[in-house]
Amino acid sequence: MSVELIIILSIIVLAILIYTFTYFTRKKHYERIDELDQSKKEKYTKIPSEKLLSLDKMMITGQSKEVADNVITDINVIEVEKLPIVESHLFDAEQATDRYRFNQSSQSELKAEQLLKEIEQSIVKATQKMDELLQREQANLRNIDSIKKRYHKVRKELLAKSFTFGESINRLEDELGTMEKLFTSFSDLTASGDHEEARKIVNQLENQLNQMAELMVSIPEINNKIENDYEEQLKEIEHAYESLIEKKYKFPENIDIKQKIANLTNEIKHLKDLLAELELEKIETEQLEVENNIDELYEAMEKEINAKKALEKLSRKIPKVIYYLLNESKELGLELDRIGQSYQLYQQENEKYLEMKSKVEEQEALVASLSEKIENNMIAYSVALETLQETFDNLEELSHSFTSLRETLYAYRDKEKEIKNDLEDMELSLREMKRYIQAKNLPGLPDDYLDLFFYTTDQLENLSTELARHKLDLEKVIKLYAICDEDVEHLADKTEEIVDNALLTELTSQRLYRYKEDYPEVIETIKYSESLFLDDYDYETSLKMVREKLEFIEPGAFESVRTLYKKETSK
Repeated sequence: MSVELIIILSIIVLAILIYTFTYFTRKKHYERIDELDQSKKEKYTKIPSEKLLSLDKMMITGQSKEVADNVITDINVIEVEKLPIVESHLFDAEQATDRYRFNQSSQSELKAEQLLKEIEQSIVKATQKMDELLQREQANLRNIDSIKKRYHKVRKELLAKSFTFGESINRLEDELGTMEKLFTSFSDLTASGDHEEARKIVNQLENQLNQMAELMVSIPEINNKIENDYEEQLKEIEHAYESLIEKKYKFPENIDIKQKIANLTNEIKHLKDLLAELELEKIETEQLEVENNIDELYEAMEKEINAKKALEKLSRKIPKVIYYLLNESKELGLELDRIGQSYQLYQQENEKYLEMKSKVEEQEALVASLSEKIENNMIAYSVALETLQETFDNLEELSHSFTSLRETLYAYRDKEKEIKNDLEDMELSLREMKRYIQAKNLPGLPDDYLDLFFYTTDQLENLSTELARHKLDLEKVIKLYAICDEDVEHLADKTEEIVDNALLTELTSQRLYRYKEDYPEVIETIKYSESLFLDDYDYETSLKMVREKLEFIEPGAFESVRTLYKKETSK
């Protein structure tokens, strides 16, 4: 096939494709234009012409007339302006399609579609407004009839139960009067054809009736609380206060009951004023304040009544406590004098006693002064009770202090007896240590041990001398006793150590002697150890010599010797 033929065929195919695409595109645009044109026709049919005619013939005025005029204007704009504009867009789209200007056609179609949507919304909105205007009169009449029934019910209840509303009755009746005027306004507006304004009156009446219903539920409860609770409690408080004053009760200086009663009277009056003005939200806050103040007044008076009873009981009790402590102070003073003759007091017992005695006398004077104030009605019972209770606590603390001081004084004799008994035990221990070490038949004793023995003996003699004094310095005795106790214990350890070292030296030397054939130096070690043992009485070094040699020859042998020794000594 020649090139020329191929080119011709390609041109033919391309032409066919272009024709096909153009054909179907035009067809699609024509179909879309027909759809929009049909939608435009439907919008003409949706225009509520009959309702518009009825609305135009209605006798309406005021705001209703204004709304009706706006609706008519909106419909006229749709018929005269918007729909012809849609027709123009569709015509432009059809012309553009005929000329194969598809983009221009699409733009015109889009404008027509958007405007049709706006027209649809405007028709729906206008139709709703027309329906509301056409039905407004009947709806208003139905609603006002229902409201009137509720109004008459409220009025009847208000008249029947007027006593339950207290100071608020006048304002409630004023509210009813206002509603009556609104009913008159409704009738006038309906008669003149201003149904839109009449609808606002209906809504206003409904809101006011709802508020009235809430008020008529809340107010009787609040009024009852004011008249039957607060005012009755106020009378009770005033009567109780006058009664207490007649009975010579006195209140603390920081609590002015009379002024608080006056304040409470004003607060209750203010509640009634708020109720008269229907200020229920403010009443709720101030009610809490009134109730708190009522409670405070009751508590203040109850506190004084209860304080008087408690005070009478405590007033009978405290003189007995003071009498007991004064007697205790006197006896303790004698005991302090007796103990002071036998011992040098070193724990500030005299100073403590004088301080406690002074405090008892101070409390006695305080009680006497307080009793005089109570008798002359110069102090509130609650204040007196607090002071007297504090005094009682102080007296109890002084009683414990007297007991503690007495125990401290008795401890002097007890400590002396204890130390004397321990001294006898220490002297006995010293004698037993001497017999014990003598029984071991040692060749002699080291000088440091003998020095410790004689030093401990001297210390025990010093302790015995101090204990024999006419007026014992117990503080010095206790310190010397502690030294002696430590020295005796140290001497006992040293005695045990010397005996153990001496006996272990003998046993270890016997074990070491077994190796004299194999280790010739063993004899020399034993002889040197024996020299330290017999001549110098250095049992510790003597043991060290034979122990080290035995461990060198037979590791662990010394521990075996020591275990055997402990076993024998324990028997």
